[in-house]
Amino acid sequence: MIETGIAVLVLLFLLLLALPGIGWQLAIGTALVAIGLGGGGFAGIVYHHLLRRSLVRLGESTRGWLWTPVSRHAALDEHGRRKVLPWFRAGAAGFLLCLAGIAMLAVALLRASLGG
Repeated sequence: MIETGIAVLVLLFLLLLALPGIGWQLAIGTALVAIGLGGGGFAGIVYHHLLRRSLVRLGESTRGWLWTPVSRHAALDEHGRRKVLPWFRAGAAGFLLCLAGIAMLAVALLRASLGG
């Protein structure tokens, strides 16, 4: 099911790249970057806060956790996973939205520089 969703999103993104007006691509690309940064950034902050709080609650070491937080997922118990990992996924989705927006902006700027 998730593969179908990814395929539909990729197809939608490719259709957006084919928009006739460069202005639309610039607007949508900028919106995707803004939404990705806003939502993903907030989710990232919440994720890091909840991860540290869960690690402390379990008595796990927090040394270096900020540099490699994903490596600490294995230390989480079921309760910690239920609280922390949805925020991790939301942050990852925001990052992907940023990448899609940047790609759309790059295509629009390239089309504009080529006169198209």
